[in-house]
Amino acid sequence: MKQLKHNLKFIISIAILIMVTFITNCYLVKADETKNPSINSTITFYGNMSNKKGIILKWSKVPKSKGYVIYRNNKKIATIKSNKIKNYTDKKVKAGKKYTYEIAPYMEVKGKKVLGVKSYKIRVKATKRNAKKINPARVVIPDLYYEDNYNVGLYESIKLHAKARVNKGLKKKKVYNSKLVWSSSDESLATVDQKGVVTANDNRKTGTVYITARAVNGVKKVIKVDVMDYMNPSEISKKVYVDEAIRPVLTTYYKQLTEIAEYFSYTDKCADVKFNLNEMCDGIESDSNINMPENIKKDIYDLMYNVSVEVEVKDNTLVVSFDKLFADNSTFTYKINICLNKKPEYKYQYQIGYAKLCERWYYSEERKYNTEFYLENK
Repeated sequence: MKQLKHNLKFIISIAILIMVTFITNCYLVKADETKNPSINSTITFYGNMSNKKGIILKWSKVPKSKGYVIYRNNKKIATIKSNKIKNYTDKKVKAGKKYTYEIAPYMEVKGKKVLGVKSYKIRVKATKRNAKKINPARVVIPDLYYEDNYNVGLYESIKLHAKARVNKGLKKKKVYNSKLVWSSSDESLATVDQKGVVTANDNRKTGTVYITARAVNGVKKVIKVDVMDYMNPSEISKKVYVDEAIRPVLTTYYKQLTEIAEYFSYTDKCADVKFNLNEMCDGIESDSNINMPENIKKDIYDLMYNVSVEVEVKDNTLVVSFDKLFADNSTFTYKINICLNKKPEYKYQYQIGYAKLCERWYYSEERKYNTEFYLENK
C-alpha cells in the first residue's frame, strides 16, 4: 500500500511538472511573438479564377516572415516556406462553388512555428468558362464621382463612391457579387460606414486618412482623404487686395477672427445673429438671446471697437463687413465671409477680383450706388 501511494505521488509530481513546462513554453512563445511586430504586419490578399488552373491567390510580402499558411473554409490547405513567394494556385476546386480563404504569415521562434495575424477573409467563386457573372477584377471610382483630391472638414461627412467591376475587355460579363467592404486606416481621424460615408471625428485632429473599398475577393481601391479644419487655415496668401482700414482683421486680429469662426462653427451653431456696440462702448449687444463665453464676447468687441467693423452670423456664414464712405456720399462695402458648416460643394466659393486665400475663406464685394472705384494692391 505504501509503495502504491509513493508511486501515485511520483506520477502526480511528474504530471504537474509537465503541465508547468507546457504553460511556460506557451508563455515564452507568446512573449517572443509580441517582440516581433513584423509578423503582425497588414497583408494584402486577393484571389481570382483561372479556368485552366484553378483559383489563383496573391498577397503582399510580409518582411521578416519565414513563409505563409493558407486556409480554405477555415482549414489549412498549404504552407508556403518562403516569404518571397507571393502566389498560390488552389487546383482542388469545383466549378460553380464559392470558397473562403485566409492567409497568415509565420516565423520560427525557438524552433517552433509562430503564426502572425490572419488576413481578412476573401470569397472567390470557381466560375465556369461560359459564366456570365464572374469574380471582380478591380474596384474603380466612377467618372461621375471622381475628384483629384478628396477632403472633409471637421464634424463633416462626405460620400465616396466605388464599384466592383470585371476587366475592361469583358463587357458582356458582370461581377457575381458587387458588395464592398469599407475601412479606414486611422479611425482617430475619420470613420467610414458600409455605404462609403466618411465622417471626420470631433476631436479636432487633422491629417490624411486612407479609405479602402474592398470587393468580396480582396481586390480593392484605396482613396486618400484629407481631414481639414476649415475654420483655422494654416496660412493666408500675401496677395490681399483689401483696404488698409480693414486689413487688421487679417493681421492683428486674425487669431480672434479664427476663434470667433470656430466658436460658431463647432460650439454654438446658432441661427442668424447681429452684434452691436452698446451705448457705453464697453461691451456688445446682440439681436438674439445667446450666451457666449467672455473670451468670444471680448474678441467680437475688439474687432468692432478697434477696427470699426460689423460682425454678424447669417446663413451659416460669419460676416465681417466695413463700409468706406466717399466725398460724394457713395459707399463701398468690404466683406470677409467665413463659411460655417457648409456642404462640401460650397468649399470652393470665391469672388471675381479677389485672391482666394484658402479653402472656405474668400472675399466678396458689394457696391452701392454707381461709384467707380478700383481696389489697390496694398
